Amino acid sequence: MYKTYKFRVYPNDEQKILINKTFGSARYTYNYYLDKMINNGYVKPYANIQDYVDNLKYEATFLQEIDSIVIRQSLFNLDNAYQKMFNKQGGYPKFKSKYEKNSYNTVAVYSKCKDKEYCNIELNLQTRQIKLPKIKWVDIRGYRNTFSINGRIKNATISKEPNGKYYVSVLYEILDIDIIIRPRTIVGIDIGIKKLLTLSDGTTIDNNKYIEKYQKRIKRKQRELSRKVKGSNNYYKCKKELTILYSKLANSRKYYVHKITKNITDEYDIIACEKLKTKEMIIKGKENKLSTKINDATFSEIIRQLSYKVKFKGKNFYQINTYYPSSQICSRCDNQDKKYKNLNEREYKCIECGQVLDRDFNASINIMFEGLELYMENYEKNYAII
Repeated sequence: MYKTYKFRVYPNDEQKILINKTFGSARYTYNYYLDKMINNGYVKPYANIQDYVDNLKYEATFLQEIDSIVIRQSLFNLDNAYQKMFNKQGGYPKFKSKYEKNSYNTVAVYSKCKDKEYCNIELNLQTRQIKLPKIKWVDIRGYRNTFSINGRIKNATISKEPNGKYYVSVLYEILDIDIIIRPRTIVGIDIGIKKLLTLSDGTTIDNNKYIEKYQKRIKRKQRELSRKVKGSNNYYKCKKELTILYSKLANSRKYYVHKITKNITDEYDIIACEKLKTKEMIIKGKENKLSTKINDATFSEIIRQLSYKVKFKGKNFYQINTYYPSSQICSRCDNQDKKYKNLNEREYKCIECGQVLDRDFNASINIMFEGLELYMENYEKNYAII
């Protein structure tokens, strides 16, 4: 199992110069070989990767002070971009610009000496420092309550945001996660647009109120950018301000979702929610202007975070079948009424037993019962006494 830990990095002036040089070198390597492949045709670089690195270092001498693993990884990234194009998962690879987000990644290399294992990337959470190839020890901030990680470092990605802040994302292969918690609490979650989440215990969670504020500021800045002369200093200055606003919007979304999912996974042992096809919903939503609201609500990110957080906490997460009519079934008597396919019907009134409930609350209770059934099926498979 893999987990990424992201820290903010505080390099000194010398380290900043070297990090910025490495950004430029990684970008130069990517663009250099992309240009060659456009002119001469695609060649898979894995077979003779060291020859590619040596030839490039001979031609561009400034690359000799850069970590060679970074140059290799740039070639692998270029090959991945081509593979995505071949598999119809993306378009043709594009040249990288210095005005885009700067980043590079390096791989952990392990070696043994006198029965002691060493790694070119080291993380010390006691002193709050990280050791990176060529850059050496740098101060970090983040994960204040974490003092040790039981795992092996696989790679690290160093990035610089448009606002000038530096970050490092360290990928760990987590060892020995065998936590199994005896479930005592269960919850069903209905994901929606008017209310972001409706839980089966009656709790409702609203959408992030800061998104609209940032979107207004972004629209204003986009209009300002359209009036600038393309390629001028003012154009790039305005574009940088716009990218900062976009990063603030993304951070606001991410923080809000992390906060919600942490509270849910801490409180409940069995969590059940709908299996949503967000891509199809966005395409259909373009007809009735719901696509932007679906994107703002970050449905897929909520599900992704719930699914990985329960694994680390030894809890259970189940996704209900996409076509299960949770909004059409009465949570008391199981009567199904197809008129509640219409999203405008916000209150569920059962014609059989007379129960009156909020549409989303009724759906969350049905999802909870379906999740309980899935848990019991899974329990019987794994722990059945023969």
